[in-house]
Amino acid sequence: MPHLPGSPFWQRVGSHSQVLDYHLSMLLDTARMDSYRRAIEATIRPDDVVLDIGCGTGILTFMACEAGAKKVYAIEGGPVIDVAKELAEENGFDDRIEFLAGWSIDLGIPEPADVLITETIGNAAVDEGIVAWAADARARLLKPDAAIIPQQLRMWVSAAEAFDDHLLVSDWLLPELPYNYTSAYRRAARTLWFGDITPLNLLGEPALAADIDLTTTPNQDTVCSGTLRVGRDGVLHGLACWFDSLLCPGVTVDNNPTREGSSWSQGFMPIAEPIDVRAGDLFGWQVSASADGERWTWHVEPVAEPEPTSAD
Repeated sequence: MPHLPGSPFWQRVGSHSQVLDYHLSMLLDTARMDSYRRAIEATIRPDDVVLDIGCGTGILTFMACEAGAKKVYAIEGGPVIDVAKELAEENGFDDRIEFLAGWSIDLGIPEPADVLITETIGNAAVDEGIVAWAADARARLLKPDAAIIPQQLRMWVSAAEAFDDHLLVSDWLLPELPYNYTSAYRRAARTLWFGDITPLNLLGEPALAADIDLTTTPNQDTVCSGTLRVGRDGVLHGLACWFDSLLCPGVTVDNNPTREGSSWSQGFMPIAEPIDVRAGDLFGWQVSASADGERWTWHVEPVAEPEPTSAD
């Protein structure tokens, strides 16, 4: 018997009201949904076998069926898979869908797929494990010439002034707290947070941190570094990060802070001690994220101006 919303299973995993609200927000993001629909319609051919990793409520699986897929294997690791099964039956797609509960790296499918669809793009690009999922699927679950949606994922970083977000770190040092919470403060400063970053939070132009080809990138950490120049006076609280993604030729999706109405937030990597900055200051940065999106490290520090090169 399936676990229904409100059952103890849902309550243990997380409030079903929060799960449903989260997925509803994605469904109502018209830019997000329209881009995926266009990519699916441009990619899937009649009688294709499709693999959907992280199917959620099944929206992309249903789009694949409408685009002509013969069979869709829909994988979901959360309890929302029970909702997806009910919706598939209600909407008349259940005869072509096989739902598989769990993580794709632990599962197999009866036949290799012609197309992989995955919407495991996180607020900070790779934090939902898309690099690991795609690499494993290419090795085990797809035909050699399979199409992948999305094809490419880019991560951007920018110096950010985000006082409210940094309170999640600095408030652990408040004198009102009953005990010494320094260890929690240090942990908070090493945590990737998610927030709604706006252009007003950005201290300067962003830098391209990573450009990931999901059709070829192996199961490896995303490691990147560079410099950022501050464009205005302010306080540096950390690095903001976001993504843009090529789903298929001519179709993109992103959570750039300039885009209003996105159901994605953005990533925020705090520094332990905020730094007063002036326009023109230069900072070096390094970011590393594991392929499964679980482990993040970063470092930001002022750097000296490069020495001018003499003309020959």
